Amino acid sequence: NVLAMIQGRDPAREDDVIVVGAHYDHLGEPHPGADDNASGVAVMLELAKALKASGSPSRTLIFAAFSAEEAGLKGSAYYVDHPRLPLNQIIGVINLDTVGRLGADKISVLGTGTASEWQHIFRGAGFVTGVESRLIPESMQSSDQMSFIRRNVPAIQLFTTVGVDYHRPTDTADKIDAAGLVKVAAFAREG
Repeated sequence: NVLAMIQGRDPAREDDVIVVGAHYDHLGEPHPGADDNASGVAVMLELAKALKASGSPSRTLIFAAFSAEEAGLKGSAYYVDHPRLPLNQIIGVINLDTVGRLGADKISVLGTGTASEWQHIFRGAGFVTGVESRLIPESMQSSDQMSFIRRNVPAIQLFTTVGVDYHRPTDTADKIDAAGLVKVAAFAREG
């Protein structure tokens, strides 16, 4: 795992931590993994850069590039067993996994049932950004947010769509929707 942290500036919220994560592993050669999950890592890095440039946020943010998601969520499972800050300080996790093919579709927000606030937060994010979303209370069992959910930490996954190139050598960068990545980043930042 590779971690970075931006310390929150509000003393009243100094114990509140938000984790923004994405996994950087893929299935290996010849699987480029452009959508799953270089797209999530690209959005995470852009969010970190933009939030750092805008000044410290009110809450502490941890940006986590998880390893070994494709091998059974091993990187995020390791993180929850060895957190940078105590798990009880994490008020939410936003996992960016397979967000590179938005097109004219809606962003799926998986796991909104893990905290009552999620549906309101992401309805608001959609209103402010104009990006439509699909709020799904259930969480897919196959991505890094599950390591947190299993430890009772509210967590969602932002997801666009699984195309025919999912887990294939044809998951290449030329098929990524760059304008869609910008929309995903704006939506995640507002959330």
